[in-house]
Amino acid sequence: MRLAGYEIRQGKNLAFRAPEQKNFTNMKSLGSYYTEENVLLRLEKNRHKTKTPHNVSREVRLFINISAYVSTGNRAGIERWAQLNNLKEAARTFNYLSENNLLNYEDFRQHIADVDNSIIATEQRISELSSEISHQELIQKHCSSYHTCRKIVEDAKTAPDPQKYKAAHQSEYKLHDSLKQQLQELGITKLPSPERLQKKIDNLRNERSSAAKEKQDLEKKRSTLNTITANFNTLLSNDAHFKDITERRQKEHDL
Repeated sequence: MRLAGYEIRQGKNLAFRAPEQKNFTNMKSLGSYYTEENVLLRLEKNRHKTKTPHNVSREVRLFINISAYVSTGNRAGIERWAQLNNLKEAARTFNYLSENNLLNYEDFRQHIADVDNSIIATEQRISELSSEISHQELIQKHCSSYHTCRKIVEDAKTAPDPQKYKAAHQSEYKLHDSLKQQLQELGITKLPSPERLQKKIDNLRNERSSAAKEKQDLEKKRSTLNTITANFNTLLSNDAHFKDITERRQKEHDL
């Protein structure tokens, strides 16, 4: 774990901290399966059992190797990757896979797909909220204008000369009828109170802000995944290079 970039602290219970992680993670807090005693038992039991199948792609075989190094504490394997790659980037890859329980190639690919789908869904939700906010703001604007026009229409009842009053406010009467028709087309048959309408708009805006924050977090995660994928591809390339060197040295030794 140290070779992978972790900081280890041995107190009453073993604890570790990944690069840039603020607090230590106590192994005991992860449950009985991860107590120091049980982990040591599994390491000893599985140390010589890890095998990489040969009937799968190089990407999958490499991922199995990385997963095995992380899950079994294979010091030689981790040291090899650390030598082939920038230690910080290699550690970042190991840490992310381990912390997100992605020690399976298909899980890793599915994780990327899930993040991508979540970004798309969040973008769609933001678009829907923006559309609804615009809709409610239009209703709010029409309601405000309608309230003003209706006040003028109702004042005709107490005017000394109603006919003369109507003639003087003919444009307001026309706007009143037009706004009433537009509100009906917007689905408003009973005018909501200004306070209630404003509260609805505020709630929608807050929801959109939360969705925008969620999208930002997802995009940050996707950026991390891009880096992890790039590291993974580098490991794949180095794996082939390392294999070529090993095979060449073996041939030279045989000669």
